[in-house]
Amino acid sequence: MLKLTDENLIRQRIKHPATDIQLQNDYKEFGEEGKKIIEWIQYFDNAEIHNPNVYKRINEFYQYMKLITPDFCYSEEKVILLRNIAEEIKWIDLKFSDNSIIDELPIFNPQKHSPDFKLINAENIEDILNEIVYWTRFMLSRPFFDQSKLINFNLVNRCEDASRYIYQLARVYNLNAHIIKIPAAFSNTEYLYDSNVGYHYFVIIEIDSKSYIVDCTYAQFFSWYRNQIDRLGNYSFCGCNPGIFMIMNEEREKVARKILKDGWIELTDKNISLYLDGFAISYRNGLYYEYIGTADYQSHYNVEDYQNFLFTDDSQLKREGRKYLGYQLKPLQKSDFKF
Repeated sequence: MLKLTDENLIRQRIKHPATDIQLQNDYKEFGEEGKKIIEWIQYFDNAEIHNPNVYKRINEFYQYMKLITPDFCYSEEKVILLRNIAEEIKWIDLKFSDNSIIDELPIFNPQKHSPDFKLINAENIEDILNEIVYWTRFMLSRPFFDQSKLINFNLVNRCEDASRYIYQLARVYNLNAHIIKIPAAFSNTEYLYDSNVGYHYFVIIEIDSKSYIVDCTYAQFFSWYRNQIDRLGNYSFCGCNPGIFMIMNEEREKVARKILKDGWIELTDKNISLYLDGFAISYRNGLYYEYIGTADYQSHYNVEDYQNFLFTDDSQLKREGRKYLGYQLKPLQKSDFKF
């Protein structure tokens, strides 16, 4: 089976569905389970990109994978099947990534905005923040300045550039601004994954006696991409994206909607904790929940913890351990664990 080692190969696989001959070559040797996998793959190959029923089907596919894993991960032959399925998930996730799990669009309308950057009276704090966000979104949406470029998978790998742009615009207003990096599992001294991946950047802007979280690429975490809860618990997979956990809780969802719509929110102890909770929970794999005995989607960290995570050598990785974070390197003891 072709290994999908980069995004270009994944997109080529989406563009060119597998033939019956290819599927038979990849899965026939696995008997009934192979036949079922072929049926799943053909469904996703034929499904329309914006078909709302597909979200549920992806979640069901993850459930199915967990059910067959205990029987398939202890022999080399059957490990091959799991590896093949992991390759299939790459293109399935990406094919439907231009869908969102939340109905909140960014405010962005170039036709109603001045074509020139303007300095605003420093007393109008909201107007200043809105102007900074507008021009950052303007940059992110080039060349056609389309609102659709400001949501979902379009924003992946744009957070550092966007944060630097926000910082520069804040300095035009003579405002103190700080680019903040959230490393995977909040670990600056040891990588959670094989390399320095899984991080996110946002900006803190200070205006008078208050501070504000500014994040213009936050919508990437609310795509369907890696946002099915039954992704959790699958052998060799990392956890879900922060978005699915933000919409599970009323207070977290309120913070998320504010940032998704306006691009900023006041930095209070409560708001920054809720914002960072989504990231903390997202780093956990299924073994964490099996260990604590329940699907408890709370971070159990407070603002002091997060300050230590971001500005000292303390980290979630040190506190919780590698076994329960990042890639799940053992199957669940109970494949029907309810997430």
